[in-house]
Amino acid sequence: MNFSELQQNIVEKGLCARCGICAGVCPVQVISFDQDNFPQLSGKCTSCGLCTKSCPGGDVNFPELSRTLFNTDYDQHDLQGYTENLYIAHPEDNDVRFSGASGGMVTGLLLYLLEKKEIDGALVVDYDSDQPYLTKGILATTPDDIKQAAQSKYCVTPSMEVLRELRKKKGKYAVVALPCQIHGLRKLQQTDPGLGKKIGYIFGLYCNCTLKTNGHLEAIKACNIKLKDVARFGFRGAGWPGGFVVDKKDGSHIPLHTINIKNVMNVMFRLFGAERCYLCVDALAEYADLSFGDFWAFDYSGELAKLERCTLISQRTEAGEKVMRQAAADGAITLHTLPKEFMSQRILKMAQGKKGRNRVRFLRMQSKRKPVPEYHVSMDEPTSRAKRSEFLYRCWFLFRGKMGRTFILKILFSPLGDVLDMVNEKRKKLFGGYSSN
Repeated sequence: MNFSELQQNIVEKGLCARCGICAGVCPVQVISFDQDNFPQLSGKCTSCGLCTKSCPGGDVNFPELSRTLFNTDYDQHDLQGYTENLYIAHPEDNDVRFSGASGGMVTGLLLYLLEKKEIDGALVVDYDSDQPYLTKGILATTPDDIKQAAQSKYCVTPSMEVLRELRKKKGKYAVVALPCQIHGLRKLQQTDPGLGKKIGYIFGLYCNCTLKTNGHLEAIKACNIKLKDVARFGFRGAGWPGGFVVDKKDGSHIPLHTINIKNVMNVMFRLFGAERCYLCVDALAEYADLSFGDFWAFDYSGELAKLERCTLISQRTEAGEKVMRQAAADGAITLHTLPKEFMSQRILKMAQGKKGRNRVRFLRMQSKRKPVPEYHVSMDEPTSRAKRSEFLYRCWFLFRGKMGRTFILKILFSPLGDVLDMVNEKRKKLFGGYSSN
């Protein structure tokens, strides 16, 4: 098995998740990435087959992963995935807490593990120092490295290529990853145990979709900002819940919108979502040790409504539970256990929408004999609601051409966009079926 098989069976068939696993696992480091972050061969392949065996794009055996990790069967109807405990938490260090996208818990736990020498570093996503509007994976080995990489980046980034650096190092490392990347990491732990055993913790991120590399760049340009003037871009800057923010080289700080970030991202995912994301049926990083997402306190009542700037965490493995309990006992974090029936309805609705729409697409493409990933699960017939949701979602694809994208972005980041967003929010409250906790 050589790279040409990966190229023909995954990349050319539209199944590549652009996760970076193939480059990270390549023992001779001859896989690089083109300008759209698709893998390409840049040297002589030795036909070891590790790239194909570890790739999550074409085959992920969900039932086998569930049995191996959790000793239980995979349930396609469980929106949360296998979960032992739900937590709401935040770091005790307020600088770390308030610099995060929500409660700063990913950063807080990585700093804790590094301080306790439980890990020697962490694979995270940061911005490119030469092009500060582009993202890249880094191996963070100091507290400053980890703090610098805080906050979410909603952009296709083959960050798992950094795994190649672990081959040269000893010790244990944490990896922060999206669901598709975690699928590849779990396969890698089986296909390449020598490299896999260096991964001590897998921290997953709740994920609706991710943007192609041009998504946020076109948003910046739509706001009449030149890329050469950007000193730093933030997907979740300017407080909670944050939003697209540009820090310019002249020192100015420019928020690109006043609309809630979730509504901005819902439009961006439709215009710029990576095609492979539309076939993914894992929304909450179901095979991580710990999975992290936003905790929307105002969706709750009573004491829970007071827990602002916290992170919602799904604990799935023994390793995940151990680090949470130790960090709380050592006073590094404040930890609240959340009954599973109190899982955020907002998060569950996101997971239901993603899974439902993507199953509709999956079955439609499968019926037309088009390439789809193999999850080793017989998918149920989607509901009428899921089919309706997928159809309306797909209608946005009419605007995915250059002119359509520019037109929508100009509206989105304008006063008219604020008005339309206000109308849409009222529509959802009346007819959208949304209920808070």
